[in-house]
Amino acid sequence: MRMKSWPITRPRKQQKEEDSGRCRLMELPTELLLEINSHLTLIPEAAFALTCKRMFAISGEILASKSLRFTRDFAPLFHHYRNGHNFVTPRWQFINLLENTRWRACSKCLKLHPQTAFSPRDLKRKSEQRTCKLGELAGIVDLCPCKKLTYRDKMDLVDHLRVRKITLNALKSQFGDRVGDRYCWHSCVEKYGSTDLKISLLPELDDDDQLVIRTEYQLTTESGQVGKEEYMTPRFGCAHRSIDLWLSSVYQTTICRLFDSFCSSCKRISVCSACNTTLKCPRKQPFSSEESGRATYHFWTQRSLGGSDPVPDATWGNQRIHPAEPSVGVENCNELCPWTVREHPPLTFAPSLDEEIIRPAMNEQPINSLYSSIRMM
Repeated sequence: MRMKSWPITRPRKQQKEEDSGRCRLMELPTELLLEINSHLTLIPEAAFALTCKRMFAISGEILASKSLRFTRDFAPLFHHYRNGHNFVTPRWQFINLLENTRWRACSKCLKLHPQTAFSPRDLKRKSEQRTCKLGELAGIVDLCPCKKLTYRDKMDLVDHLRVRKITLNALKSQFGDRVGDRYCWHSCVEKYGSTDLKISLLPELDDDDQLVIRTEYQLTTESGQVGKEEYMTPRFGCAHRSIDLWLSSVYQTTICRLFDSFCSSCKRISVCSACNTTLKCPRKQPFSSEESGRATYHFWTQRSLGGSDPVPDATWGNQRIHPAEPSVGVENCNELCPWTVREHPPLTFAPSLDEEIIRPAMNEQPINSLYSSIRMM
């Protein structure tokens, strides 16, 4: 019986069908893939990590890189913030690289959105000019070095606070006043030179269903150096004021006999006229340490981020750090300049020993600091 000869090679059509779903790169051992990764820069390696599950397991940690997150400080020191600062970051370059038929980049939220989040007109624009359906008031609020809120993030926070409120009411009905309302949503510590800045964010919904953020600060720096150039920190007070210079300005209100409850100048210093954010510093003297030569300041700001409607309102728009207002520049930056100390008008009368010197000094003030305050007369 004559045997059929077995073909040495498979038909080309069958070979193409088998090779169509085959990735020869993934057949390499892990050691070689790691070697390939070692020669890639940040953005190509991050894109490579998103190609498949195996590469994500090998180099997925690169996606947590700080360079691919929001810029820690939106406002460069001693420079007016420009929108272009965010359009040259590795994060924005990576977002542009990830655009496809399903996802598009938004220039105001600095994130990818589904195509349905954009109008047909905006889909035809370049990424730096494209805006999602939230409109002109979309953008980002800078709360602290590691917390930046888009409007969608804000709505998620509002939903979280509503669920928490329902849970608290159920717990209070069972345990009474032992359940506290104070809620620290986030806290972090950052270091700027010799200045240590501890920040705690405490959000809540007020009676008008407005999202209010209370930001508590503990700023430790060299004694007598708050607000000085070499000890400066970025804004963080609000989108318009540097926290250092704002604190330094509020300390000037200690020489005012009327204080911030009645004095119009004190009110103007303590409240940002652009967004109505308020800085409160009940103790107008720092906690000083003679041994280390450092002073610690405790104060807080309170800002409203607007209501919970699905469309941003003007209150939210006034709190945004990005995008920057196009009408504000170096020439007309009176209130919005973050590097201007608000000078309190000089007194037309001598301060009284009781109200302006002894009472503020005795408010949790060490006795040696009290003597220093008296010698200032």
